[in-house]
Order: sequence, then C-alpha cells, then structure tokens
Amino acid sequence: MRKLGLLLASVLIITNGCVISPRRNVNSSGGGGSNSEFNLSANPTSQSVTAGSSATFQITVQAVNGFTGTVSLSSSTANSNIVSSFDNNSITGGSGSAVLTITTNNATPAGNVAITVTASDVPNNISQQVSLNASIVSAASPAGALISAESAVAQPGCVSTPPGANAQRVSFPVSPTTGFTATFSVTPSSSAMDATLGFFAPASSHQQPALSSLIQFSPAGVIQVRDGESFTSSTVQYAAGETLQFRLVENLPATTYSLFVTPPGKAEIPLATDLQVPSDQRGATTLGGWGQIVNAPAGATLSVCNFSLR
Repeated sequence: MRKLGLLLASVLIITNGCVISPRRNVNSSGGGGSNSEFNLSANPTSQSVTAGSSATFQITVQAVNGFTGTVSLSSSTANSNIVSSFDNNSITGGSGSAVLTITTNNATPAGNVAITVTASDVPNNISQQVSLNASIVSAASPAGALISAESAVAQPGCVSTPPGANAQRVSFPVSPTTGFTATFSVTPSSSAMDATLGFFAPASSHQQPALSSLIQFSPAGVIQVRDGESFTSSTVQYAAGETLQFRLVENLPATTYSLFVTPPGKAEIPLATDLQVPSDQRGATTLGGWGQIVNAPAGATLSVCNFSLR
C-alpha cells in the first residue's frame, strides 16, 4: 500500500506539472478596442530624390486580432534640410494608410538620410517604428533648367521596387527643349514580371503628374513597348537575374521616341523606333522624374541602376 501511495503521489505531481502553464492575456482596457496589436509597413522603404525635389512613401497600418483603435503617425530625421509631412496623421478603425511626403531643398547634401516613422496607440502606450531611406542626389540641373549637351541628370546606384499599388518615383525636374536621351540598366528578379517603367511628364492640362509608362516587363517573359495608348510585344525576352542595358531617345516636337536594348553579352539592338508617346505625355514641358511600378509576382523586385539623362 505504501508503494501504491507513493506511485499515485508521483503521478499527481507529474500531471499537475504538465497541465498548469501560464497564458498570455491581452489588455483590453483603453481606447485600443479588444487589444492593441497592429503591423506597420512602408512602400517603398528606400528611394532616390534629387536635392530640391520631393518623394512620397505609403505608410500602412494593418490591424491584428481585431484591433479597432486609433493609431497616430509621426516622423523624424536628423537632417534639418528635409521636411516631412503626412496627408493624414492618424489611422482610425485599426487599419488604413497615409502618404508621407519628404521635401528637400537645394542645400540638402548628397548622401543617405534615415527617416523614422512611428505609429502609436497612445491610450495603450504602444508604438511601432519603421525606418526609411532617402538617397539624396545633388541637383545637377535645377528646376526649369534646359538640358545641355552635357549630362543633366546622373544618378548612380540602384532603386529596387517591390510589388505595390503605387508607382515609385525618382524626381529630377528638368525642361528639355527638343528631346533627350536616357540610359539605364534594369534587372528583374523573376522571368514572369508584371512591371512598367516610364516618366512623370504630364501635359500642361494635367493637375498632377502621371506615370507615362513606356517599357513593360510582361508576364510572358517578353519586353513590350508603348506605342500611343497600347503596348506591343517585341522579340526580346528577359530572364530572372539578367541585366539589360537600355537607351531611350525621345523627340519631343515629334512626340515620338525610339528604344534600344543591350542584352547580356550581346550588341545593342533596336526594340522599336519612332513610336508615339502616350497622350498624357504630349505637350509636356517638364520632366518630373522617372518611375516604375511592379504589380506581380509577390516577392519579386525590379532594380533600375545608373540612370542618366542628357
């Protein structure tokens, strides 16, 4: 009986040790609804901007586990030559997005600038942060300047764009007289991209800049080019991880452009010549910058490097 009693006691101790365990409870008090959980993200997290211009980032708050509180947004940077502002300083209902605009001036020095965005649930004393990077490029050509025979815009380095709803913009306001030549390299991370590149060059009747897409990396693995209001397929294929060199020559008075590409290890070939620019670019007097947008696939990126314009 004594042995049986000791055995039963041991079983009870072991059983209690297995069943009793701590459980995390979420504080439901305060203005955060049933809890205070949310995710903070930015798109893009890094981009290039010419001194004297501005750039935008989309800041998104995503509720977790039914969070329905209000999140306040703020931003900070150590560079006194950069001013940042939100179009909306608070997100209500747990989820939503806002646009952060950073504005530089001609005195903003070249280099990388860190910008910290903070999202706070004040009643519950909870906050999250995301870091952004602005790569400042010296103003080689001030706004309104005419493009000369020398390079008006030279932006070394790369800008990689992930899938997102907004076009990523690299600003360089210049006013060409008769035309320009742009050179740059592009590296897709997938052989089935859905991505486009072009210029922010609205006609004078437009109130806001629009991305006039000229080059498309199609899901079929073929490069397409814009002719007027539609894209046409070329015979040039692209592959994941391979870098293509582009040369784009635009004739502004004729509203036409020609596009050339150099595949890896090959000579330059024409993609198309004397194509019509999109209607939203006709009549433009100022180039606001170049841009790119990636729609798919998830996790893919399009990297544009060493952009120059003369």
